[in-house]
Amino acid sequence: MLHRRLALISLLFLGLVACSEKEPTDAEAIAAVNAAQDGKPPVKALDLQPILYPDITINKLHGTGCAFVADGGGLGAVLLAQDKRGVIKYGDHVQVLAPDAGSAKLPKGSFSRYTGKENAVTLTTVGPVTPVGTTEQFKGKMVVTDAFERPVYEATGDVQCKAI
Repeated sequence: MLHRRLALISLLFLGLVACSEKEPTDAEAIAAVNAAQDGKPPVKALDLQPILYPDITINKLHGTGCAFVADGGGLGAVLLAQDKRGVIKYGDHVQVLAPDAGSAKLPKGSFSRYTGKENAVTLTTVGPVTPVGTTEQFKGKMVVTDAFERPVYEATGDVQCKAI
């Protein structure tokens, strides 16, 4: 009988302790939801893929501009920088970006910056631009940022500007 009384008293005591803990106010609950929604997702590095001739044909990407090939990345361009668009490819998805007309001009009507909903790309020269016949070449640096302006891809490489 004594054990039952002690058990009942213990349960009542725990119930009182639980009831005395403060419930969050509406303002606190709203602030917690807003903080969770404002949180940025973790940075996810992009694995850019070469933009191949079938990609150019299917997506009608022919034009004049510059193609960036990352050092050690093979022969395929991972960026097409043209007067009307910039193009990158990842996850077998071709992403078309709008040129930032206020950014620096590069050879053959291309720009140094292109933006889109998911990513932005900046291409800068790292050294002189050298004319070679009807093309122009230079060493460049390419940086892709996510929607929160965090770098998700960065490489140096060769840039060749000509009709694509």
